[in-house]
Amino acid sequence: MTSRTVTLLADVTAPEELFHGQWQGGLSKLDAVKPCLDDRWHQGCTNAWTAWEEIVPLGYQGSYQRVRAYLREKRLSPGLVTARPPSPRVVAG
Repeated sequence: MTSRTVTLLADVTAPEELFHGQWQGGLSKLDAVKPCLDDRWHQGCTNAWTAWEEIVPLGYQGSYQRVRAYLREKRLSPGLVTARPPSPRVVAG
């Protein structure tokens, strides 16, 4: 007798077919307040606790950890370079 997982994996023709499940494509509780978090981020509010305290009165019912993870992702993602890097001559000097 083969298990359901073995049968599922045996029928897969491409790796992308493995990524169909209950968590793919759904909306999170954070999606509704992401524009607010992004606005506050651009205003200089990078503290997750402060941001969480500001969105709870707006109806956010998710966890602080989800807000913290979202802002951490923003913090670690490479941002736009606003100034040109110094030339090699300036650095060597």
